[in-house]
Amino acid sequence: MYLQRKSDTIFAELTPAGKGSVSVFRISGQLASYIHKHLIHGKRSLPRIASVRWLHDPETGKRIDRGIVLWFPGPKTFTGEDIVELHTHGGRSVREAMINALNFINGVRLAEPGEFSARAFINGKVDLTEAEGIADLISAETEAQRLQALRQMSGGLKELYETWRVKLIKLSAYLEAEMDFSDEALPSNINESVYSNIRELVSDIEIHLLDKNRGQKIRHGIQIALLGAPNAGKSSLLNILAKKDVAIVSDISGTTRDVVKINLDLEGIPVSVSDTAGIHSASGKIEKEGIKRSYIESKSSDIRIIILDGETWPEVPSEIIDLINDDSILLLNKSDLVKISSSNVIKQQPKVISCLKGIGISEFTKELTEMVKNRYDIGENPLITRERHRKAASDCLEALKRSLNVDQIELLAEDLRLAIYALARITGRVDVEDILDVVFRDFCIGK
Repeated sequence: MYLQRKSDTIFAELTPAGKGSVSVFRISGQLASYIHKHLIHGKRSLPRIASVRWLHDPETGKRIDRGIVLWFPGPKTFTGEDIVELHTHGGRSVREAMINALNFINGVRLAEPGEFSARAFINGKVDLTEAEGIADLISAETEAQRLQALRQMSGGLKELYETWRVKLIKLSAYLEAEMDFSDEALPSNINESVYSNIRELVSDIEIHLLDKNRGQKIRHGIQIALLGAPNAGKSSLLNILAKKDVAIVSDISGTTRDVVKINLDLEGIPVSVSDTAGIHSASGKIEKEGIKRSYIESKSSDIRIIILDGETWPEVPSEIIDLINDDSILLLNKSDLVKISSSNVIKQQPKVISCLKGIGISEFTKELTEMVKNRYDIGENPLITRERHRKAASDCLEALKRSLNVDQIELLAEDLRLAIYALARITGRVDVEDILDVVFRDFCIGK
């Protein structure tokens, strides 16, 4: 879609819809200069210098508004094309008049989501990973998301993958030379040098892939599930974490039937906490469905917070014991009812809390925050942020591993070509029309 319509001149309102003091419109394409001239009815603005001008309707010649005009001649622009930005007052009627005026001009249309960034990619201003970093920065809600997006937007992933790709291209060139000029003298140790470099790359890519999906989890949020028997205090704990009443709390068992989610920021790291239905032997159809969803939530969670009931302690139902794993934090709620601090049926002893009285809550939240920070810190090296990156890097690794086990130089060269192509898919250094729609479809309009 983007490649087929790249000759169109596009525009979009950059500011959010609704009433505001200022609205900003961006126009990019070969007609930007024409629009600039016909909207201001006068001498063109100087490049990259803001000027206050009257803006006119190109159909009637009547004034629309008085605003700031910025003229950016290509190719030294975000998209690589001529760009005009118009800063108008933000009233609804002004915005509608501007949109109608721009739509009136033949060859000009409203931009698709992400189309400005797509043009920046097409014109060589950014690679695909940098474009994705822009989208992530716009969507970032926490500090970790912002830092990760900024690193990617600044070329962190691009530099890593391009370093590997260039290294493989050089190795491939050596092999091509050996095949093409086999009668001429070449270093006798060329093949061993190639294999040594391939083994080094295999090690680097394996380490890159062994990231526990940290980049993707930071981008989407760490999934935390509150699990336990009915009436153990899961909904009460959710309300404490949310600092407001988001779940119904009742003495009646089985109040929670469906999954209730909240999003939190734990010292910059995004988490999604799910309150689930109490797990027990249920007979009703609705209860069974709620428990089924609890199990689904537990399997997809990164961290399980298992709340045990102080009223029935030290007995722990077998269904709850089966949920405990290395990613679990155990809490024993209703501390005023707890007479014995330990249990023989579980190895990991729980931390005693009281959701009603607030006992132990501060210590628990500190432990949870530290656990999340230790496991999902963005670290120093660029992280994989999308499944398409992981798939391409895995394809590259597979080709390189295969190349170490072939005994013909032609097969070795072919595996290197496949590895190079896999890395090029990530940054967009190949024919990528088939993946452009996937990369840019989730962008906001105007970017």
